Amino acid sequence: MFSTMQDLPLNLSRILTHGATAFGHTKVTTWEADKLHETTYSEIAARAAALAHALRDELGITADQRVGTFMHNCAEHLESLFAVACMGAVFNPLNKQLMNDQIAHIINHAEDEVIIADQRLAKQLGVILERGCPTVRAVVFIGRADYSPAARFIPEHIKCYSYEALLDGRSTTYHWPVLPENTAAALCYSTGTTGAPKGVVYSHRSMYLQSLSLRTTDSLSISHGQSFLCCVPIYHVLSWGVPIAAFMSGTPLVFPGADMSPESLAQLIATTHPRVANGVPTVWIQLMVYYMNNPPARMSLQEIFSGGSAVPPILMHMWEERYGVDVIQVWGMTETSSICSVARPPTGVSGEAREAYRISQGRFPASVEYRVVNDGEVVPTTDRNHGEIQVRGNWVTGSYYHSPSEESGGSAHTFRNHAVDDAPGQFTADGWLRTGDVGSVTSDAYLTIHDRARDVIRSGGEWIYSTLLENEIMGSTEVVECAVIGYPDTKWGERPLAVTVVTEGVERTKETAERLRAELKDSFPSWMLPEYWAFVDAIDKTSVGKFDKIDLREHVAKNEFDVIALRGPGRRLGEEVLDSDPHSTPSDTPNPTPM
Repeated sequence: MFSTMQDLPLNLSRILTHGATAFGHTKVTTWEADKLHETTYSEIAARAAALAHALRDELGITADQRVGTFMHNCAEHLESLFAVACMGAVFNPLNKQLMNDQIAHIINHAEDEVIIADQRLAKQLGVILERGCPTVRAVVFIGRADYSPAARFIPEHIKCYSYEALLDGRSTTYHWPVLPENTAAALCYSTGTTGAPKGVVYSHRSMYLQSLSLRTTDSLSISHGQSFLCCVPIYHVLSWGVPIAAFMSGTPLVFPGADMSPESLAQLIATTHPRVANGVPTVWIQLMVYYMNNPPARMSLQEIFSGGSAVPPILMHMWEERYGVDVIQVWGMTETSSICSVARPPTGVSGEAREAYRISQGRFPASVEYRVVNDGEVVPTTDRNHGEIQVRGNWVTGSYYHSPSEESGGSAHTFRNHAVDDAPGQFTADGWLRTGDVGSVTSDAYLTIHDRARDVIRSGGEWIYSTLLENEIMGSTEVVECAVIGYPDTKWGERPLAVTVVTEGVERTKETAERLRAELKDSFPSWMLPEYWAFVDAIDKTSVGKFDKIDLREHVAKNEFDVIALRGPGRRLGEEVLDSDPHSTPSDTPNPTPM
């Protein structure tokens, strides 16, 4: 027996049309050069239709060709997303924060034919295209200013266009095709694995279903009238899918444009009064530091959703205690269409129980299945069982995109002199995604990530989770940021090294390191406490705002840190700490032996 329900394909064009019709006057605001540039849902839809006509009639995009974008968060970026996906082509946002050779590889692997770009990024784009991107035929520059200065950076064989000139005079109605719902809509690339960036293809169905999920109260609760500040770039997993869910809901959107400095964000928030925002933890750390010296007259934000890396509990407490803002942790990956779990505590809990739920990575929805695997065995979901987190679901990828260009002789068949593969080891034989995160899941489906598998510090046969140490160290009032990595040790194999940015006025000395370590003794056994410390001006971040631990390990390998070495576990007074590091000097301060 089958149902009597109608079977209509889930298409993004339906979301666009609904938003433009039901919420046509809802605003989309872009902040540029301390000025507001406002448009509406209906204008976004009209310009998306005109762009689709231009792509088809002028630039020859007629099927599922890939169209890249190289922009900040702005209205034109959203117009491009809807135009490309709804006409049946594939939207490929390019992350400007990546290395140029990574971006060139992505363009070649995706086989982008047209790139829509911000004029301010023309120089970088030109350098990338000069590396050899044979499929690119055209670059379209947004903005009303003369684009010819930007076009000078682009190789001569690639034709350049003005975005506004292409749209001018074209029909603002487009008869969007009804597409099979498994048709590709967007192609995003993950750099979370080793080697070349890996492509993840989102379907109209997967994006539609995830947008429905984002609107639920247990998720982001994207709703009508609650303006949303998108500090996650569209080039990072489509700003976690927020702009698309917003068009379902009539949610006013605020885009910060090119300037993501705390000064600019503070002015933007004071001017536009958003109620909800998203962004990686570093954005909200830096803004809090700015507010400590420049208190806002009032605070419009009520909720901040933060992920990409673990949110320090001290950051949650500071936003809540100072401004009444609830910082809510989320977890996901490019491979899971961004958000998989959201850390909203269950109804009715308070005190320490509420705190435990808040600092988790959140509860899985019914749409995503999960399991914990330890040494090849699936273990029961309790907070006592740790292992690799594996997931599957309707918006979880089952493989990485295999491009014709990665075949032998193709423009993407190698990356940094290594052959490109599709990382089949990231997927299990029975169809689960191996996330690479080590953690546990409680009996009521709340996830806690302890570390990335490759970031776990293996010390003398014991595992030390770097993120737990980082969160606790960043709880100190003397610390701005801290990243913990494994450091070579002659006795234990490796031990924790705390690479730390301290607040202004705090001395970068052995005494400071001792004091910060002493603050950890109530939270961790003595053998987990870091005896290696390096004080730095800043910690490099990845393209998605995480601590760049690969970069930190390279600094260590080159002896570029001035490492302070305290007495470690099991060492006698005066025992040499590390023979190979001339910067390390043991402290005379006693240290407990391991438990």
